[in-house]
Amino acid sequence: MASRAPLPADFSRLHLADGLHPQGTHVSSSQSGCSITSDSGSSSLSDIYQATECEPGDMDLSGLPETAVDSEEDDDEEDIERASDPLMSRDIVRDCLEKDPMDRTDDDIEQLLEFMHQLPAFANMTMSVRRELCAVMVFAVVERAGTVVLNDGEELDSWSVILNGSVEVTYPEGRAEILCMGNSFGVSPTMDKEYMKGVMKTKVDDCQFVCIAQQDYCCILNQVEKNMQKVEEEGEIVMVKEHRELDRTGTRKGHIVIKGTTERLTMHLVEEHSVVDPTYIEDFLLTYRTFLSSPMVVGEKLLEWFHDPSLRDKVTRVVLLWVNNHFNDFEGDLAMTRFLEEFENNLEREKMCGHLRLLNIACAAKAKLRVVTLTKPSREAPLAFTLLGGAEKGFRIFIDSVEPGSKAAEAGLKRGDQILEVNGQNFENVQLSKANEILRNNTHLSITVKTNLLVFKELLARPDQEHEHDGEDEPDRKNGAPHIPKIGDMKKASRYSIPDLAVDVEQVMGLEKVSKKGKANTVGGRNKLKKIFDKTLTSILPPKPYNDVGVGQSQDDSIVGLKQSKQIAPALPVSGNLSSSNPDLLQSHHRILDFNNQPEPPPANMSDQVLRVFKADQQSRYIMISKDTTAKEVVAQAIREFALTAAPDAYSLCEVSVTPEGVIKQRRLPEQLSKLADRIQLSGRYYLKSNMETETLCSDEDAQELLRESHISLLQLSTVEVATQLSMRAFVLFSAIEPTEYIDDLFKLRSAALAAAAAASKTEVPTSSLKRFEEAINRETFWVASEVVREPNQLKRMKIVKHFVKIALHCRECKNFNSMFAIISGLNLAPVSRLRGTWEKLPSKYEKLFSDLQDLFDPSRNMAKYRNVLNNQNLQPPIIPLFPVIKKDLTFLHEGNDSKVDGLVNFEKLRMMAKEIRHVGRMAAVNMDPALMFRTRYVCPEGSQTAPNDPPYPWAERLTCHGCNGSFTATGKTHESP
Repeated sequence: MASRAPLPADFSRLHLADGLHPQGTHVSSSQSGCSITSDSGSSSLSDIYQATECEPGDMDLSGLPETAVDSEEDDDEEDIERASDPLMSRDIVRDCLEKDPMDRTDDDIEQLLEFMHQLPAFANMTMSVRRELCAVMVFAVVERAGTVVLNDGEELDSWSVILNGSVEVTYPEGRAEILCMGNSFGVSPTMDKEYMKGVMKTKVDDCQFVCIAQQDYCCILNQVEKNMQKVEEEGEIVMVKEHRELDRTGTRKGHIVIKGTTERLTMHLVEEHSVVDPTYIEDFLLTYRTFLSSPMVVGEKLLEWFHDPSLRDKVTRVVLLWVNNHFNDFEGDLAMTRFLEEFENNLEREKMCGHLRLLNIACAAKAKLRVVTLTKPSREAPLAFTLLGGAEKGFRIFIDSVEPGSKAAEAGLKRGDQILEVNGQNFENVQLSKANEILRNNTHLSITVKTNLLVFKELLARPDQEHEHDGEDEPDRKNGAPHIPKIGDMKKASRYSIPDLAVDVEQVMGLEKVSKKGKANTVGGRNKLKKIFDKTLTSILPPKPYNDVGVGQSQDDSIVGLKQSKQIAPALPVSGNLSSSNPDLLQSHHRILDFNNQPEPPPANMSDQVLRVFKADQQSRYIMISKDTTAKEVVAQAIREFALTAAPDAYSLCEVSVTPEGVIKQRRLPEQLSKLADRIQLSGRYYLKSNMETETLCSDEDAQELLRESHISLLQLSTVEVATQLSMRAFVLFSAIEPTEYIDDLFKLRSAALAAAAAASKTEVPTSSLKRFEEAINRETFWVASEVVREPNQLKRMKIVKHFVKIALHCRECKNFNSMFAIISGLNLAPVSRLRGTWEKLPSKYEKLFSDLQDLFDPSRNMAKYRNVLNNQNLQPPIIPLFPVIKKDLTFLHEGNDSKVDGLVNFEKLRMMAKEIRHVGRMAAVNMDPALMFRTRYVCPEGSQTAPNDPPYPWAERLTCHGCNGSFTATGKTHESP
């Protein structure tokens, strides 16, 4: 037994490994033993997956013929050294537990509180009770299995909770019960003497407990009533508050709502909140859906309270926070759209121009993309809507009107919608006449729109003289106010509580005085919108700083006074002599993977992509683009890169692809087609083609070469690049999850509604972002296993396993724990783990590396090792956490705590869930930049950039050190003097 703190009397003899320990345990109903099918209280991943193995089915593939495989240099020592990161071994929670209770700091107690609230023994306890228990608990360890902890009839003098391992209680009548992690035993909250019934023994080694002495336990639980403040109306209790002190200095104390009726909880939105309860509004807006049938219940109350001048500002702040945090509550809900329209009218009537401006900005920033699909019987059929704007007026294309009852209206097209794409063609910088031409010349229309009220209102307010300059007639724009836009597509970091929404209304009103001359040079008002956000950043969308304890630690808006610092992304050195054809290879890009004598690609940053464009003579150039770059713009860049003298109109961009049967397909791309890097196939190329010549772009020989190039094996891909792409894709899925999706998933709120809506519209039930992220880990797990077992050559199979181990290591460097776990799980699946010959050929250092990586996800003590890494103060966003752990934690909070207590809504439960969801959301608060993922591996001894050991781009044959003008090979091993 190991312990640093004085123990209750009944644990004082645990250091006697084989001695009988009489500490009786009264097992309460809340501690009833969980079902355990194994003697082990903690299992490893291999235990989990080996359960599916069938030894007689083992398949030995060692006798299959083998082909020559290129040998690899033994150049991975740095990777393996990095795998023994000290973060793996440090146990933050245990460090806090081993301190004497009198020596624990407030931060220590917060760490323990974060860990203990996930255990069943602490379910349905208020936060203050848990905090007090964490302050006085002591830590005890029984090192050997079979040790008697308590004897039958022994007097109990503490309440204890199992943190690791399991114990077995054998009752006098012969019945046995097993208690596992999270179960409790010991005294009741009374000073009466109690005695153990039965004999308790440890079942596994290293059983860990926390113990609270009987006197402390009784005092803390009986103190609950004294700290309660009950609010009564007409003799009925409608709300219960609890007095809390968040530190030992007494400076942060006050009452916090823990339960109440739905009406009283709603009314509390516009009441004063104590210093210990700054997140009440945020918690309510996230969780009200669990106890209210419709958001309009809240909306109607807010409209009613708005007419009270004393509540007007508070109501406005609630609505702004609601729109900013959870605009999906308004999107697609006609009643909530009307609520916003009415609220906007109220702001206009009361001349609250600054708040109205903020509402419009939030609407423009939060609108989600929607895809509207329409069909016309013929090209000559008229459109059921009209357009407004255009690049010639300095704006993008907007929907001006929609015929009521038309198919366009039924599909969701509305006045005020901005058109972003039509059939893949970008509408960012399109003239009005060209936009109408594209829409009329297609019978099938897939229109991507986004409601943008801010810019649409500016368009409506443009003076007529601008159109007089254009020589065009301006349609009537004063036939009614535009619809309220829909809000979405903003980072999770943009969700804040009321203190963050402090508004300098005069500053916001002053923004309306921007020069119109400057605005005329913008496209769709985008630059002006950016300036508006820049000026109001500290008001409506402040950057959320992170304190020194790191994102993983207990860091909630209710915990104030912590030191905070902003994140500044480090800049990478950039060569001063760069062009699209002579790039700096050290700049990161993540699109092109081509392995056959390519010219050097251009630099790219997080938002850039690289396109390789060919001519008919098979010369090629790299073009740096963004997702919004159109085919017309690529043609103009390609003409410059090829040093052609013809005008851009003389050329077009063509796509050539080769089917598996060898059939060559060629098509000319529309000028406004965008997302070109996403559309190209592995067996495809983009060609610059002259419009005046008929030429064969790709010969049969070139087609066969292109077909061969499209067959890429996993071993050809850089492990760094694979890890980067896995991380980027996982981050896109993770950051797209709305906070409300977690609540909807736990309480099963939207499934029936979505199914009914889908049935009414004859469409499939939409898949939530949460569901897509959940499915990703399964796809990646089985992809790993499939790549291994489909390879018949044993040596190559070993190399594939080694490749995946390195990818998992790089995923850890990217803080992508979800993909890292998927890879380890895939290698632990029975079809892979039982390939003994393959694993025997794996070098020992990779076996150790795999074991170390696997050890991070040791499920003992509630995934303590993984949580320690996640909670480390040096681990900052972006982070892609392990989804099964997120779901487990939220599920326990939901199922381990009652939703109603004494007929009142248990808001304490909802508050804990909201805090956990906020904590998860903060992990995606910073965009993931592939250029910075491995920046520490690009620094040479002279302080400049080098290539990593495992180069992310196979075409990087030789790199230049800008610090010493020396050269580095692609492996980063050779440093040559000038």
